[in-house]
Amino acid sequence: MRCDSKSRSVVSRVWLFAAAVALLLAACSSGVRIGYSYADTLLLYTIDGYVGLTPEQEQLVRERSSALVAWHRSTQLRDYAQFIQEARRKLDGPVSAGDVLAFNRAVNVRLATLGERAAPDLAQLALTLSPEQLARLERKLASDNSKARRELVQLAGKGTLEERVHKVAQRADYWFGSLTPEQLDIVRTTLAGRPDSGAWWIEERERRQREFVAVLQRIQSERPGEDAAARWLRDYFAQLQAPSDPERRRATEQVRAATAELIARLINAATPEQRATLSRRLGSFADDFAALASERSGGAAPG
Repeated sequence: MRCDSKSRSVVSRVWLFAAAVALLLAACSSGVRIGYSYADTLLLYTIDGYVGLTPEQEQLVRERSSALVAWHRSTQLRDYAQFIQEARRKLDGPVSAGDVLAFNRAVNVRLATLGERAAPDLAQLALTLSPEQLARLERKLASDNSKARRELVQLAGKGTLEERVHKVAQRADYWFGSLTPEQLDIVRTTLAGRPDSGAWWIEERERRQREFVAVLQRIQSERPGEDAAARWLRDYFAQLQAPSDPERRRATEQVRAATAELIARLINAATPEQRATLSRRLGSFADDFAALASERSGGAAPG
C-alpha cells in the first residue's frame, strides 16, 4: 500500500513495461507533479540500466517517451483525477472486498490502456536490441532476483507473525497514519490464517521476467514487422493481469482477493481521523493529476 522506494521498484520492475507504469506512479516520494516532470528521464534511465542503450537507441527512447508523456498528459490524467475522486466518495460508507477489487481492476484497465499505447514504441526499440543487450538484461534481472531472494531469506529468519504485522502496518501508515490496536489485531488475525505470499510473488515475478525476455528474444531473432512485434508485446502485457495458465490465474486471484479483504477491513475499522487522512492522500493525487492535465506539455504533440 505504501508508496515508498521499495514499492516503486516493484512497480517499475515490470521491466521495460516501466515505460507505461512509471508514468502513472512516477513520483511517490516527492509529489506526482515533480516526478511527472521527469517521467521521460526516469524511463530512459531505467531502460539504459537494464540493456545499455546505444546513442541511436537513446535518441529513440527520448523521442518516443517524450511523445508518450505528452499523449498521457493530454488524454489520461483528467480521467485519473475523476476516478480517484469517485473512489474518495465511497469512503463515506462501508467498503467491501469487492469494492477494493473493483478499484484494482479499474487501475489495471488504465494501465492496460497505457501499455497498449506504449507497445509500438517498445516494439520499435526491441527490434534494435542485440543479443548482447538481451544477455545484459537477463543478468540484471537475475541480480535483482538474487537480491530479492536474499531479502526474503533474511525476513524469513526473523519472520515471526509480529514482524509480518509490523511490515503491513508500516505500509498502511502512509495512507491511514498509525494503525489502532483494533486494526493491528485485524492484520494479525488475517496474517495468522494464511502463509506469507512473499515467496510466491518472487516466483511469479521470475516467471514473468522469463516470458518477457523470451518475447524480446523472439523479436530479436525473427525480426518481424513493428505491428507484429507490438502485438506480441501486447499479448505479454495481457498475461500480467490474467495469466492464461489456470493454476497461475487462480493463485493470482486468491492473493488479490485476500489482500482486498484485508484492506476493506482496515478501512471499515478506521477512525474518522484515519478516513480523513486516507481521503486527503487520495485527494492530493487527484489534485496533482488535474493540475498536470491543465499544464502545457513540453513534449511532442499527442497522436
